Amino acid sequence: MTDSEIEFFDMLAPEWDNNEVRSTPQRINHILDLISIDRGMDILDLGTGTGVLVPYLSQRVGVDGKIVGVDLSDGMLEIAKRKYVSLNNVEFLKIDFEEQIIPGNYDIVLLYSVYPHLHYPKDTIDWLFKINIKPGGKIIIAFPSDEKFINEIHHSRGADSDCLPGAYELSKTICGWGYDAKVVEDSEDAYVISICNGATGEL
Repeated sequence: MTDSEIEFFDMLAPEWDNNEVRSTPQRINHILDLISIDRGMDILDLGTGTGVLVPYLSQRVGVDGKIVGVDLSDGMLEIAKRKYVSLNNVEFLKIDFEEQIIPGNYDIVLLYSVYPHLHYPKDTIDWLFKINIKPGGKIIIAFPSDEKFINEIHHSRGADSDCLPGAYELSKTICGWGYDAKVVEDSEDAYVISICNGATGEL
């Protein structure tokens, strides 16, 4: 992430939760139901922002599980830490996850409303499977909307380079990188792709 991108998200942080109108409890719980998060799992939430997924994840994994939220924006992380200081199974880390090693191994790595901001998506996915994902684990790319909604927002902010392909187009691209990428849902309320390391992976 560039310095200008970090400054942008720091600037947005104070009003982020008020403006994140798509991440309703109903949509978040629906997406998490689709990806089968169980008690005791270790979850890595990349680009956690203000931690919109954190309370839902924390409740689902329980006291035997762990949530690690990673972001590079101090503004976002300060809000997330303040909001969820009472959650004992949650940790927040300031890491550029495309450039630095993330500690730990995880059952699921979540890229929620993050994928268009990746500079090196293939290298990032390769690195996560090599370093951070437990055997049988998976990466989830998810949004609480379809790609049209996301791309309209980016266009309005002059960030057309952060274009999100359609779910089936993106899954085909990721399959071309040697992974098993399946579209779990492609609708106005949920864009979900599950990525496993090889053709034997299951959702």
